[in-house]
Amino acid sequence: MNNLFNGDCLQIMKELKSNSIDCIITSPPYEDLTGAGYSKLSKDALFLKLYYEFLDSLFSSYYKILKDDGQIFFNIKSKTSNMMLKTPHWIEFTDGFQKFKLKSYIIWKYAGSFDSTMKRFHLDFEIIYHLSKSDNIYLNHQSEIHDAFSSVWYIDHHISERLHPTQMPIKVAERILNLATKEGDQVLDSFMGSGTTGAVCKKLNRDFIGIEIDENYFNIAKNRIGQQ
Repeated sequence: MNNLFNGDCLQIMKELKSNSIDCIITSPPYEDLTGAGYSKLSKDALFLKLYYEFLDSLFSSYYKILKDDGQIFFNIKSKTSNMMLKTPHWIEFTDGFQKFKLKSYIIWKYAGSFDSTMKRFHLDFEIIYHLSKSDNIYLNHQSEIHDAFSSVWYIDHHISERLHPTQMPIKVAERILNLATKEGDQVLDSFMGSGTTGAVCKKLNRDFIGIEIDENYFNIAKNRIGQQ
């Protein structure tokens, strides 16, 4: 069963049943805006505030719909600007995030570096927060994945067909789903993008709910998931 929604995830999640989701796998949009008429400094200050409020509401919504034994895998990367690193660790102090147990801090290490500057060590990893409501969670201890419970994941960032600028590699979604879900589990991606999580869910017989606000990417995801 795949339920796909084109719209604002905060509004759509209000209609989802409480305690109904087994696993949330997602990556939020970057805190960036162009063409709004703000100076660089005022724009950064404004969007830090707005992005904070957005993620605070997001995690509160997750808490409502996630099962008591459910899990979240929240992928968010650091940013670089003016030769400086801006990390996302501040999200850990939002009220919504604080509702959850921080189970693991996963480092998704690329097989290469995308940072061209020679003025700092290269940013060649992303963070995946592993969250839950309780300690009663399912993890597949019979998995054949090598070193399955390491918190450092070496996964190539190669995308065979680029459909979205921040597209998640299939192997990341596969690893999470194989380790933290079972067949028939209800999986949510609140920022579906090009539909990677949904496509892997269909392949592995997980039920999927996908939400995407951009109509173009929503249609790409719908077609992609339908073809699996």
